[in-house]
Amino acid sequence: MSDLALVVIGYDRPNALSRLLGSLARVAFDGARVPLIISIDRSGSDAVQRVADAFSWEHGEKIVRTFPERLGLKQHVLACGDLTRDHEHLIVLEDDLYVSRNLHRFARQAIAFYRNDARVAGIALYSHLWHVGCHRPFLPLDDPFDAYFMQYACSWGQIWSRERWAEFREWYGRRGDDPDPGPRVPRYVARWSDRSWLKHHIRFCAETGRYFAYPRVALATNFSDAGQHSGGGENGYQVPLQEPYEKAYRFPSLEESSAVYDAFFEPVGMADALKLKPEELCIDLYGLKGNLEGRRYWLTQEAAEHEIVRSFGLAMRPHEANVLHEVPGAEIRLYDTARRAAFPIAGAGDLRDARVKYDVRNLSYRLLLRYSVRLAAKRAWAKLTRRK
Repeated sequence: MSDLALVVIGYDRPNALSRLLGSLARVAFDGARVPLIISIDRSGSDAVQRVADAFSWEHGEKIVRTFPERLGLKQHVLACGDLTRDHEHLIVLEDDLYVSRNLHRFARQAIAFYRNDARVAGIALYSHLWHVGCHRPFLPLDDPFDAYFMQYACSWGQIWSRERWAEFREWYGRRGDDPDPGPRVPRYVARWSDRSWLKHHIRFCAETGRYFAYPRVALATNFSDAGQHSGGGENGYQVPLQEPYEKAYRFPSLEESSAVYDAFFEPVGMADALKLKPEELCIDLYGLKGNLEGRRYWLTQEAAEHEIVRSFGLAMRPHEANVLHEVPGAEIRLYDTARRAAFPIAGAGDLRDARVKYDVRNLSYRLLLRYSVRLAAKRAWAKLTRRK
């Protein structure tokens, strides 16, 4: 039994696995002994196992485990999480990732800080710069710390502890694959394939009030190689990696952090700035909630036929900073849903245009038009050649 182990999850991507293992070989372990477990689901080919067998691991025991029958991604990941029975903490990496040389230094310090906080369900190694649900940029509010919090479990490099994983497994054993996620889980997450384990971990966090601690600068980035949930060829989820340096990380508690977000990537704790009670405010700046919980006040960038109590501009970044700093404008609106607007409120198209300009910054219309024409032509050609 060991205190910390590395678990690499593989299936049928030998090149991706080789790339990840190469990055692990360069991690600064500072003399620590860390076992490496390469877990390979059955694919009908031994190419991945050959890569795993050939890899030399200098920092502890190397174990290559395979399965006689195909598990599928969800069951494979759950089985890897269950290795917490043998190791107090796991660093879990799927094979399309690449890691920073600071991986182990960050992991050790983060584990020590959050070990006894039951509200922290896991520690992320990836750091979001893009909202995967609505394809818009994401940027957490700044504060003096090296981490922020989200009620959004991480699958692109994460640390699980024995105790927190056991709590998730007990919850999942009771809830199973219940199709009704309730209003605290984004609908796009609920619609993910039955092969997804992540949607259940996100739901666990949202329903039980737990969070993942995310690094402000990532320790793992994502190549999005073709696989079970990705067609490959995308580069939108690449994020900057920490460069190697010795550092004493400064981690916040939930009470200290200014950057705490729910499962919708929406900031928690803005009610005070608006002089409202938390239970009467829905924060919906990305427009994915739709005030499903029926709260009286709705802060959003959507157009609605409710009375506008206050409005704010869309200039500062991140977008919630416009509310906190009371930037004048009309792009972000605080509605009183108990009151209908005295006159028709127009502007849905203008609000969408404002969001596009805010998100893409200074992309020229000429470049955007040229890219759109080329993309449409490529798609049309692909459809035409598939029919032949």
